[in-house]
Amino acid sequence: MKQLEAIWEVPLGLVSFGFSRLLRSTLTNLGRYYNPMNTQEVPQWQVVSDEFLERPIKLLWAMSRARWNLHALIAIAGPFTINQSISIRVATIAEATPTWTAVFYTLGDFKTLANISSLSVSGENEWETVTLPPGRYLVGLRHYHWADPVTLPEIRVDGQDALAAKPMVAPPDANRFYRSLIKRQGLIHKALNGYVYPLLRYPLGLPQDFVRDVFLPVPNPETQFHYGALQTGESLNIKLPESLLDTHELFFSLYNRFCFPLDWYPLTSQDFVTQPCDRKSVFIIRIHPKSRDVQPPNPETIHLIPEDTSSSTSY
Repeated sequence: MKQLEAIWEVPLGLVSFGFSRLLRSTLTNLGRYYNPMNTQEVPQWQVVSDEFLERPIKLLWAMSRARWNLHALIAIAGPFTINQSISIRVATIAEATPTWTAVFYTLGDFKTLANISSLSVSGENEWETVTLPPGRYLVGLRHYHWADPVTLPEIRVDGQDALAAKPMVAPPDANRFYRSLIKRQGLIHKALNGYVYPLLRYPLGLPQDFVRDVFLPVPNPETQFHYGALQTGESLNIKLPESLLDTHELFFSLYNRFCFPLDWYPLTSQDFVTQPCDRKSVFIIRIHPKSRDVQPPNPETIHLIPEDTSSSTSY
């Protein structure tokens, strides 16, 4: 049965993929003309949380744009009207976390135009400035290994103060809200991301770059990604090259087949086997360098081996 499921998974995946492209385009156009932030003049900080995703349209938008980064505390600042440059007080970020990434993207179509991080800046400057074309922008800030409390940094636009620092409580389990998102799964979410499982399980000769771009529409350029799909009853045997854990941080994320979070944790062992899946699932392993001088690992040295630990029929 497991070998035959491609007969229906692939055609249904194609229908889902077509629907997902249509929905993404619709949401982008609606956001361009009806997004309340388009007319908002006073920038503010918002943290991705249960409250942030409370409105169904926000959850749908988030699931149409990217895959959940379950290991980072994520904050969004804006909107900013920029003529030439935007500056962020990186010294404030460094006080909250040793590892961070700031992404600058357009408000209308959420296109990423630049990013800086703890790996790309010298660490000697209090402020870092990014030059951008004139337009309206948002800033997405990801904190890893954050402290509690966190202070979100000051931001300047074209040399003028635009957004004050914002202290906030940030317990180690601040992302626990992701575990309850699956309770909100509906038919539209299944139609939106129903193609993901067959795309990863049965790529049918599709170019690897195409699969990557579809599955990871906005990946961090400093991170190496490994991903795949698991059937019901399968575990993932992860075999890493010697010394990789000395130079990189590895984060494992597990989602159901419709990309709702199930579990996440760091990988701290060179040879690790996940728990058997109780449903069809997809996974991402993020490999992030600990320092700027580290070379990325050869992808061929990362071995991911699905192992069937159950004789039950998948569903």
